[in-house]
Amino acid sequence: MTWVSLLFLIVPSILLLPHSLSQAESDTLKQGQQLHDWDELVSAEGVFKLGFFSPGSKTVDIGVIAPRYIGIWFNKIPFYPLWVANPNNPVPDSSGVLRMDTDGILKFAYKGGSRIAVSSNRAKKANSETNITATLLDSGNLLVRQIGADGIAGPILWQSFDYPSNMLLPEMKLGINLKTGHEWYLSSWLSEQLPSPGAFRLGLNPNGSRELMVWRRGEVYWRSGEWKNGKFELAPELTEGTFTKQLDAYQFRFVTNENERYFSYSKKSNFILSRWLLNDLGQIEQFTRDTSGWIWETTSPCTTNYTMNATGVCLNEKPSNCRNGSEFFAPKKGYMNVSFTGDQIDDNAGLALSDCHAKCWTNCSCSAYSSVFDNGTGCEFWSREVQFIPDEGFGREIYLLTYDQSINGTSSYHRVP
Repeated sequence: MTWVSLLFLIVPSILLLPHSLSQAESDTLKQGQQLHDWDELVSAEGVFKLGFFSPGSKTVDIGVIAPRYIGIWFNKIPFYPLWVANPNNPVPDSSGVLRMDTDGILKFAYKGGSRIAVSSNRAKKANSETNITATLLDSGNLLVRQIGADGIAGPILWQSFDYPSNMLLPEMKLGINLKTGHEWYLSSWLSEQLPSPGAFRLGLNPNGSRELMVWRRGEVYWRSGEWKNGKFELAPELTEGTFTKQLDAYQFRFVTNENERYFSYSKKSNFILSRWLLNDLGQIEQFTRDTSGWIWETTSPCTTNYTMNATGVCLNEKPSNCRNGSEFFAPKKGYMNVSFTGDQIDDNAGLALSDCHAKCWTNCSCSAYSSVFDNGTGCEFWSREVQFIPDEGFGREIYLLTYDQSINGTSSYHRVP
């Protein structure tokens, strides 16, 4: 795309919302200001950034024609979105703007589209002596709050920590506000390119017990067991994993009172970065960045052995008459016969790869599956009669039924620079 055509794309959005944010780095969006696709908010100490991005990219990719999302990510390290403001409403191109509107509601808009609310403030509208602002904190929380004429911050009207995506950051909560009924939970992405809610959800057991649960399409997939003596009975690795215990960098807590019930954790040091990810396989990945790089540990109910089958898809499925437990699906590059058409195609764009795995697992004649669309959704299936032809250079990623006698283990840890 040329710079001339990019200019014609950008100008209409500038004319639509005239009060642009200053080019100087700021952590706050004031009432009437807007954030363009090429602008960013930076928290006071430079820990986090907020701006527009395209999923699947290692960079922010300013100025591209591709679905754009508004997100928060760690500053000064390789890009990975931690929170998404518009998971179900992507901006189609780089004409998007985020605006703290005159009514005190945080909204975004783009060329040819109407304004869509991000925040849902319940407080009264600001008067002539007050201002409502959106501020990105060094915790990664985006706060919408009222600021008085004297510059003193008033009550919090809305915050991003109340609406997590697939990431849990320190001081976020998993649980429920007993007064309002609002729940704090994580939702896996539908795919690496689509941050809309996927197949898995991590939250608190609704029956009142102090237990975390993962649901898969509404059915219980994993349980942590009861919280006792600072750890979960069935998943002690969440608070006492190999590196978690070795680093001694966190404080974990389970809070229950008349107002709320939740699990949370905090950092003991500001010199580390932390995030928990609910990935698209329903696994909980705990990431810590120290001076030597990223460390991560994985908690999962699956029984695929990561030591022997490092590439195997790690998903627990319901018992099947034709699966004896030694099978798993592993991704390979190639194609089936000489055609890219499978035995069966389900072009439902709401299906994730984990859904394809489940469908193939329960079909005794199914020996391979893949996504239909480039964004990782939809399902295509092949039977045992179809031959797979490897092609690392130009092949598509296909998940093949594989047999192995090694099945064991529920937790693993890794370190990378």
